[in-house]
Amino acid sequence: MKVKKIAALAVGAAMVGATMGFASAQPTVPNIPKDFFVNADGTPNVKIVVGSTAAAMDVASAADIAVALGSLLYTEEQVDVQGDYVKIKAEYPPADVGDSPWTIYAYNASTIRNQTAWATKYEELPGDYWYNGAGGYNVAYSDWMGNFKVTTTIEDKDKIGDEQLVDWHITLQNIQLKSKDPSDWDKSRPPKSADLVVTPGNVTVFVDYVLYNYTVTDQEKVRDAYPEWGVPAAYENVTSWYIGDASQGTGGTVYKEGVKAGETFTVFGETYYVLEVGNGTFTAGLDKPTAWYQVGEPQAIEGTDWIVTVLDISIIDQRALAVVKNAVTGKESEQIILEKDTPVDVFNDGAVILTLKDTFVGIDGHLIASIDAQVDVKDYKSGDTITYDGKKWKMTIATDGEYIKNVTLTNLDKLEGNPVDIFGTYDLKYRFELKTLNEKKVNYDINGNGEIEDKDFVVAYAYICLKEKEGKVIEKELKVGDDVLDTDYVVSEIHATADQVTIKPVSAPITVMDYEVSMEDPGANLILVGGPVANSLTKYLVEQNISQVDWENSPGDIEYIEDALGGYDVVIVAGATRNETRMAAEALMEYLAGL
Repeated sequence: MKVKKIAALAVGAAMVGATMGFASAQPTVPNIPKDFFVNADGTPNVKIVVGSTAAAMDVASAADIAVALGSLLYTEEQVDVQGDYVKIKAEYPPADVGDSPWTIYAYNASTIRNQTAWATKYEELPGDYWYNGAGGYNVAYSDWMGNFKVTTTIEDKDKIGDEQLVDWHITLQNIQLKSKDPSDWDKSRPPKSADLVVTPGNVTVFVDYVLYNYTVTDQEKVRDAYPEWGVPAAYENVTSWYIGDASQGTGGTVYKEGVKAGETFTVFGETYYVLEVGNGTFTAGLDKPTAWYQVGEPQAIEGTDWIVTVLDISIIDQRALAVVKNAVTGKESEQIILEKDTPVDVFNDGAVILTLKDTFVGIDGHLIASIDAQVDVKDYKSGDTITYDGKKWKMTIATDGEYIKNVTLTNLDKLEGNPVDIFGTYDLKYRFELKTLNEKKVNYDINGNGEIEDKDFVVAYAYICLKEKEGKVIEKELKVGDDVLDTDYVVSEIHATADQVTIKPVSAPITVMDYEVSMEDPGANLILVGGPVANSLTKYLVEQNISQVDWENSPGDIEYIEDALGGYDVVIVAGATRNETRMAAEALMEYLAGL
């Protein structure tokens, strides 16, 4: 029986190929103006004519053309619209992070120590205007490099469970510059273009998982001043409550004591499911979304090479029988039994841990198991290395035996470039800026030598900045009275226009028989379905040499004739046989759909 079915399928495929190979090309439709078919007011400007002796297929073709014509029977006009709200969008370029940029070299009027020797070009810039780490710009490059240290906070970057409340406290220090053109830089004045070099141990990220309810108190103006009457401005303290690191506010109570077993948390955005917390250690795996597995259907654990196949499911006992295989290495498990809410370490090495959450029957009658998965489960301890975006980081873990309190990450790889990628989300960049101003142009003695000369003087700055890789897009729905995105504007009225479409239903028949049409005054343009054998009007146009198509041998044609009958235009849709007439009708339908 199977052999017969396969043979029949093969023959069918061969016949399909033969049919496709010898199919005729679709007839070409001439350029027929839209007003041939429809009036400006959306009413039909045409009648479809079928011969009284036509075959049923011609009648069907006429009906299809009538349906296609219906898509053109409408009017469209622009009308005023009053809306309840308007949606606006603002696009912001990548922003600096925290208190970035950090000025590392400044040569200008406020820092210069020898005004009469004011530099006039880049080559004259002094080499001892680097930031000294304590508020001044008066040290050499080597001293700056040893003193450079900045700390910035990026809020709400990591999660405990579903709450994204954990900040990154980033410290950067001992950064070096590597000129793009070493021959043009003697390590005195700032290079015009340079890479940043951050050696191992000089980027740290402190991630604190102990969160507090804390307060921030600010003064807020509650009354403007009226000095003419002697009325001072009035202020009052406004206290706001937040959840986050205690370092961000004052007082407060513990909101979360850290991360405990059974919870998920993120480090650099990577989600870990915690199985156990020890003293300076924890056991965790990458947590994957719960997935539905249908019996007999292999399915990959999201983002991994592991394939889970559920072999059988017991709805009553809440059990599932499964196997797990690695699609790359071929490693495969024995058959394992999953019981509801009981984690199973498939290979006893933490590579894959599965937990059956539920079993049920799908709407199509198939048995389905809902399964959680954790992969790459292992023990983490202080000094361990994790890799993020191809870079290695040393992990320092603080726990109390029950909770993970905080994690500190320190770079183990040298980071080099301009920009330097930070966590796949931020760019650490070097930027140099040189400005010129001509004394004579501003009529001012800039260098204080008692003369105003036609001479340019320069100021210069070098910066290190931490920027977002991508800008932000903010969309907001505004109603009347709302402020417009940090401006002084208020929405006073919402007014718009829209295209209003009015359908024009057909009130009289548009498909008629050939004997119902007056050739002296048809009253409308005509679409004649069928050749001279099937349609008497087509026959008349052929006999009068008005139609120029050889319908007797036509593979299916559409002929457009202007001023053919009683001052009206005519389109003939026909072919040598009813099948070819049908093909011509389908071509006209497609043409109508594009008008």
